[in-house]
Amino acid sequence: MKLIFESGSLKGAKYGFAKGRTSVGRSKVNDLVLNDNSISLMHCRIRVSEHGVTITDLGSTNGTWVNAERVVSIQLHDGDLLMLGVNKARVEIQMKSSKEGTLSLSDTALQQVGQSRDIFGSVTYSLNRKIADGGMGSIYEASQFGAEGFMKRVAIKTILPKFKKQVGLVSSFVGEARLVATLVHQNIVQIHHLGRHEGGYCIAMEFIKGISVTEFMTMHVRLTRQIPVDLAVFITSRIARGLEYAHSKKDIDGKVLNLVHRDVSPNNIMIDTGGEVKLADFGVAKASKYMEDDSDDLVGCVEFMSPEQASCDPVDGRSDIFSLGLVFYELLTGTRLFRADGGRVTRALEAVIEGKIPNPQKYRPEIPDDVSGIVLNMLRKDLDERYQSAGEVAYDLEDNMYKHGYGPTVVKLAAYVAELRKEKP
Repeated sequence: MKLIFESGSLKGAKYGFAKGRTSVGRSKVNDLVLNDNSISLMHCRIRVSEHGVTITDLGSTNGTWVNAERVVSIQLHDGDLLMLGVNKARVEIQMKSSKEGTLSLSDTALQQVGQSRDIFGSVTYSLNRKIADGGMGSIYEASQFGAEGFMKRVAIKTILPKFKKQVGLVSSFVGEARLVATLVHQNIVQIHHLGRHEGGYCIAMEFIKGISVTEFMTMHVRLTRQIPVDLAVFITSRIARGLEYAHSKKDIDGKVLNLVHRDVSPNNIMIDTGGEVKLADFGVAKASKYMEDDSDDLVGCVEFMSPEQASCDPVDGRSDIFSLGLVFYELLTGTRLFRADGGRVTRALEAVIEGKIPNPQKYRPEIPDDVSGIVLNMLRKDLDERYQSAGEVAYDLEDNMYKHGYGPTVVKLAAYVAELRKEKP
């Protein structure tokens, strides 16, 4: 736990607090001596324990204030503003890493739904292994611990400290994460928690045991086989349903939030071992546009942008439909329409904006006409000619799958992937 003073004679000072009790005041008998006349000789006491951080006023003249309210004793939370005399300090309760790799996050998620963190305390995680590194940070597999031996496997994504100075990224990331935490849908990877880590940010999210659609397609390339059309349709339909839910999500006042993913791509679509298909990184995609680095993540985004997004025009849910259409096209044909590798980012952007889409039957003649028609309608350059909602896309895809009374299911997809992984190229 840290106090970072932002105003007063102590401006710029930073103090860390270890586990236990720390007395704070002007007198030299205190554990922490603050030389400021507005602070009493024995001002307050701060206690750090496994249950959280509390501050208790010790009868100070000017009082101890937390978030503009004078307090006697109260639990502190990450981001609280503390006034000691005329000195304002920001409370930072970071995700702490021990030699055993245990992490503890301040419970932002509980605050969002109005539950008492005095009851629930902090959330503790143990990092098990690193899954991947990305342009914004790293992803870890972790275990979440709770009372009475509770344990749950989660994924933790850290945000690199170097991005904390980019105000646009931070505000967008935090704001979007708060919104996306309310998205609870079987086809969207859920965000559980937002916290701080080493001066940056991190999120705890649903752990998906499975593979990405990128890996799914790579397996077929290695085995020199094509993805079954019905499974390509099924995967796309599940993401369409997830987008339909997100695009129509409303706030507590009934106002549509107008959430747009902005980064629907094979890397962000997961297939778990049960055959469920889930869209990931809903909370990070919007923040990515503020990144200044020329990272691989940004190059990847270019390949699945809509024409309006590539032109830096305002986007809505129809932009996500176009991006999903590009994924669908690649699932069906094995062809990526807009490649940005080898330094061809500008060329790819120009091709996206031009919006010329060949019929997928050019690459795979056996694709049914109705399936070809759906993917081409998802990829219309003209917004008015494109599908107007993800729900319309899902309906047409499901009609194609089940119009004869039977079709692919999560069980079939799970079994197919399991068999695929057993085969050797």
